Amino acid sequence: MTFEEAVKKLKESGNIISMPRMTILRYVLNNKTHHTAESIYEALKSEYPNISIATIYNTMKLFAEKGIVKQLMIDEGKVYYDSNTYPHYHFKCKICGKIYDVEIPACSELNNMKEIDGHQIDEAHIYFYGICKDCLNKEKSG
Repeated sequence: MTFEEAVKKLKESGNIISMPRMTILRYVLNNKTHHTAESIYEALKSEYPNISIATIYNTMKLFAEKGIVKQLMIDEGKVYYDSNTYPHYHFKCKICGKIYDVEIPACSELNNMKEIDGHQIDEAHIYFYGICKDCLNKEKSG
């Protein structure tokens, strides 16, 4: 989703387009990683010292409700946000903790499923856990 599309979505649903929201939106869309509210706060606090962690939590919750980001519950006790809202899967390294977007060709059929056993599917989350290639290479060389 582009910045303009996200702003339009917020305006159409009657949300205020405040400077903190636009700052957070720009950051999230320009930094294609899997963010937590805390990581966004750490990245923005030096440039925007008046921004609060509560503002970031509330803004990210709003963005998730409006479909601007997706919430990931890949880690117990932490909520991650992904600005890639297209169907895809995630892999989390058990050593470094990094989260990767992964495409699984065999699972592409799942992206088009609208129901299963008579149940309506609104969204699906599939998480893979293991050791990333960077950590595997470190183990081999070290």
